[in-house]
Amino acid sequence: MENGTEPDCAGNERPFAHEIVRSLDLTGIFLFAILTLMTLTANLVFVEEVFYIYRKTPSSKRTIFIWINAAAPVIATTSCVGMWIPRSTMFTDFTAAVFFAIVIHKFMLLMIKECGGQKLFLTRFENDRFKISTGPCCCCCLCLPHVHITRRTLFLLKLGTFQFAFLRPVLMFLSIVLWTNGNYSLSDFTPNGAAIWINCFVGVLTMIALWPIGIMFQQVQVLLNPKKISPKFALYQCVLILSQLQAGIINILALQGIIPCAPPLASSARGAYMNQQLLIMEMFLITLISRVVYRKRYDDLKLPECTDQETSDSKQNTKINLKGKFIEDGTQNV
Repeated sequence: MENGTEPDCAGNERPFAHEIVRSLDLTGIFLFAILTLMTLTANLVFVEEVFYIYRKTPSSKRTIFIWINAAAPVIATTSCVGMWIPRSTMFTDFTAAVFFAIVIHKFMLLMIKECGGQKLFLTRFENDRFKISTGPCCCCCLCLPHVHITRRTLFLLKLGTFQFAFLRPVLMFLSIVLWTNGNYSLSDFTPNGAAIWINCFVGVLTMIALWPIGIMFQQVQVLLNPKKISPKFALYQCVLILSQLQAGIINILALQGIIPCAPPLASSARGAYMNQQLLIMEMFLITLISRVVYRKRYDDLKLPECTDQETSDSKQNTKINLKGKFIEDGTQNV
């Protein structure tokens, strides 16, 4: 039948879990089993990585490393739950979105922490300036001036990512409240619906949050090359693009009818279903790659400014010792 004539294609309601299980053929059962196994494996790899981080990583960095490494397994887990229980898609997507919003802020803190902390960062770059003409907000605005690196500018950069970690959960909570009242629908993007306005606001907040990350990465990229900051940034970007941009593209294709209905899944539900399956495979691969990238003992790596700081402290101690010896000799002579 043509799209829209089937009863299951007429509405946008997700089917129940038992309807999905009954509709699976042998290929579908095999696919579900493989994707579920991938999710379990990703979580086991993450648990093993947590034990490694606790044993080999300084205590000041453990929490940040665990949050960032958890992004891919959490998204894979929420996608797997949404695949088995389609009616939970809204809640699983919101959970993954809120978690990754916090991860964006944690990645900003990671770059500062890898430079030795805020004080050492400000000491190292006190004579430098931030280049703010970077993506995603101002990559074309080359005329923008460079900004002095001060405690205030560093606070504003951290505030740019923190606002997203704070406001996104608030907006997700508002969406759920409106959904319970029938005012919010994942497939309703008309001007009268709440979804389009909330999603546009989330998009603006996302752009504002990603801008400080790009500014900071350009500043510390050369310095933190021994600590594999470029592969870490690439993995973070992959998770961002796959979890946000990919879902948006598939959702638009489903709403336009390009992704056809396949009972018991309507077009929009099938689009979400396909995105969840893709995310499980993608996050599984990213989890394995993250295990390799974050596997180094970072306390064995010495930054140039750390060496300079140690040399400065050594010289200062030598001067103090010489001064004390001089005073002691003068006292004896008297």
